[in-house]
Amino acid sequence: MKIKIDDELELKQVQSHEHQEMYELVDQNRTQLREWLPWVDYMSAPAQYIPIIKDWVEMNDAHEALTLGVYYKGELAGMCGFNRIVGLSRRAEIGYWLAEQYTGTGIMTKAVKGLIDYGFNELGLHRIEIIAGTENKKSRKIPERLKFTEEAVMKDYEFLYDHYHDCVLYRLLKTDWLT
Repeated sequence: MKIKIDDELELKQVQSHEHQEMYELVDQNRTQLREWLPWVDYMSAPAQYIPIIKDWVEMNDAHEALTLGVYYKGELAGMCGFNRIVGLSRRAEIGYWLAEQYTGTGIMTKAVKGLIDYGFNELGLHRIEIIAGTENKKSRKIPERLKFTEEAVMKDYEFLYDHYHDCVLYRLLKTDWLT
């Protein structure tokens, strides 16, 4: 599975043999990622990624999710995909993270845009959602740039290590994207 965005950027399925690379990318960005991702502290060894990558492949094959690596100039730079696909409702939720050295470059906005195009045009989705922490300004800029509508603020939506935080639900309908 591969989504080519441009000559330097593509989304593709991470393979089990990349578990060391995945661990190192997360480990080098642990402080930044930990601020908004609840799983970072639990990933403390490269081998822990082997079964997770296997799960990603199985969920992708079952069309329950589409978890893809962000590859910039051939290097793994982060993750972007549909965390959950609800086939009967033709709805999916996008999740993403990027290594700090790549933030502010437009890479993730382009990756999410490519994923949206794929979701609407190839998967036949009707609605795409993004959920981001209300205080996660960097993450919230992406749906705001890409014509998403802020639909709701969800109180105490996610637990991050020692506290709950509020999240914003953004939505994009296929009819809004194509007009």
